[in-house]
Amino acid sequence: MEEPVATDIRFFDLNSRIGRLRYLAYGLGLVLLCVVPAFIGGMLMAVSAVLGTVFLGLIYIAMLVLSIAFGVRRLHDLDKSGWWLLLMIVPLANLGLAIYLLFFAGTIGENRFGAQPPPNSGWVIAGAVAYIGVIPLGIIAAISIPAYADFTMRAQMAEGIQLAGGGEAAVMEYAQAKQAWPADLAEIYPAAKQNPAGRYVATVTSSVSGDGSAYGIVATMKTEGVSSMIAGTSVEIWTNDGGQTWHCGPGGGNPVADRYLPASCRTNDPPPP
Repeated sequence: MEEPVATDIRFFDLNSRIGRLRYLAYGLGLVLLCVVPAFIGGMLMAVSAVLGTVFLGLIYIAMLVLSIAFGVRRLHDLDKSGWWLLLMIVPLANLGLAIYLLFFAGTIGENRFGAQPPPNSGWVIAGAVAYIGVIPLGIIAAISIPAYADFTMRAQMAEGIQLAGGGEAAVMEYAQAKQAWPADLAEIYPAAKQNPAGRYVATVTSSVSGDGSAYGIVATMKTEGVSSMIAGTSVEIWTNDGGQTWHCGPGGGNPVADRYLPASCRTNDPPPP
């Protein structure tokens, strides 16, 4: 007698079975479905850490649930209980289980979990083969999305550096002519008059050290419409030799983290108090 063969695949039926190639092909489909949401989540992280975290958390939960469902159905094809999937949380045992799921043949004919899955279609075979190439792409995406978010924040901070640095010449000329620091930066530097001063920068203000030996120009980022990790933070350009030499780095009342500044604007010398 011929062994019973399922006539279709009930996608959301955890009691059904899927073979090795379908397990790989479904995994590929799951990865592809998550690429765009993961990219959107990375962009949301740049705007709001809370919103981005919640969005990525939901995507992760959905991906985890579907992955578990695929694993359970693959174990059923091997005539094993879905509880075996708990081995995935055990070091080394999870590697052995992954090899078992990927390379061992399922039960021929009917087993206690139902009929044998139908023959693999061309799409299933193509998806299984393609999955081998998608794994490196997933690793690249996991690395590149956070890197792109950091790049976005550094690009926004670049406006602050540019606007702060734009006042250097005016301050130097004033200091040389008056032998004093300008009392009001807005009088000699137009960007300091504007609020907001730029697309991402809220204000450009001045800062004088307590002993009057150093002068700084502080660009403070907006609190909205800017990546959440740098919102409201400040970058400072300062001099302590009458404007001949300028230093760049975190400064102001809420200094930005070094990582969000280009290497040329990171200094070991803190801005003057």
